[in-house]
Amino acid sequence: MVVMNSASRLYAEAQQVIPGGVCASYRTNRALGHPFFVSRGAGAYVYDLDGHEYVDMCMSHGASLLGHNHPAIKAAVARALDLGIICSYDTEYHTALARKIIELVPGAEMVRFAGSGTETVMHAVRLARAVTGRDVIIKFEGHFHGYSDQVYFSSAPPLTAAGPAAEPTPFAQSSGMPADLGDLVVVVPFNDPAALEAAFARRGHEAAALIMEPINYDAGCIVPQPGFVELCRDLCDRYGVLLFFDEVLTAFRMAPGGAQQVLGVTPDLCVLGKALGGGMPISAIAGRRDVMMAFRPVGDCEHSGTYLAHLTTVLAALAALEEYARPGFYARLEVVGRRFYDGFQEIAERKGIPVHLQHVGPRFGMYFGLTEEVTNYRQAAQQDMDMLARFTGGCTVRGAYFHISAHHGFSAAHSEADMDRVLEAVEGAMSDLGAG
Repeated sequence: MVVMNSASRLYAEAQQVIPGGVCASYRTNRALGHPFFVSRGAGAYVYDLDGHEYVDMCMSHGASLLGHNHPAIKAAVARALDLGIICSYDTEYHTALARKIIELVPGAEMVRFAGSGTETVMHAVRLARAVTGRDVIIKFEGHFHGYSDQVYFSSAPPLTAAGPAAEPTPFAQSSGMPADLGDLVVVVPFNDPAALEAAFARRGHEAAALIMEPINYDAGCIVPQPGFVELCRDLCDRYGVLLFFDEVLTAFRMAPGGAQQVLGVTPDLCVLGKALGGGMPISAIAGRRDVMMAFRPVGDCEHSGTYLAHLTTVLAALAALEEYARPGFYARLEVVGRRFYDGFQEIAERKGIPVHLQHVGPRFGMYFGLTEEVTNYRQAAQQDMDMLARFTGGCTVRGAYFHISAHHGFSAAHSEADMDRVLEAVEGAMSDLGAG
């Protein structure tokens, strides 16, 4: 088993100069008692401060779909450095990247770029309001759309403050958010057609957009039930509302065109992120030409910033998209995933551990304490978080790193042999749960 001595020392030091000892709140890992500090990453592996090797089952929360330190991404960044660390200028490569996204993503007729997913959603929500002349945003309970005040509602509300199941109360996920913003958000349970139709009947005429994770990875891995996304499309058309897919997590995950390609429903507007940059910080807003043309300097909706589409990230994204387009890329992910998913299920059944595994492509959720399909947030919120913490901690000390979070995953760098190593850790961690 791995013992992380240096991490405790660094954590104590970090807390003196960084609030909570972490540069992002979500990096706190209560399963370990401190953040998971790493010294480097390579392929499917990360290494801690003492040099111990771990098969990574977090993969930068989904950003590193190619694995860590991929040679194509390294070469792209090196080329960008040779070109002069171009910041705040457009180049031929920006146009090439936009063209490639339009070629791959069904709903993309025009493209703009930004940095983080939070930033991209913020600009896209403003765009939706500018185009429709409306202010209200309809969203689903348990769906996460970044940290901007306008949409950081009810992504993981405590059930005691979530309101009625059929008509949830908007729950501000952070202090410091103006209370009045909740009046502009309508929260709806996912996979509930009657509740969605009722919400549109109440406030659809005020709504600029229906924003959704087409696959709700941020509550584990909840897929839309048959006909539900089609109903979203129909209601948006009926009420003049923009259908807005947040594909920060789903983009390029299970197909080159993301979830909209797999589901066969095309949104009016979408945001793409995480895997787009192969580990580099870039995201994109894409959508219908008439919607996108509302941005300045053509329209009057602002979208600008010094660091938008830094050349290092643009060239990295071009390299990543080339890798995703290689023949057999997704088929190989499927083979590796099957090795893990089947093995996980077999171990859980043999050990008698109550856990329901849900997965789409190389990303998955584990619902400890639940044994049936999870179709909405309130079911997901019933899972046993203590079991999840003990499981992820047990895997980590055995050399397989799972962050204690709703979703986990692997990359194209993972092999079947890597999955066998992970399954050995899973077996040990589940033995611990059974003994406990």
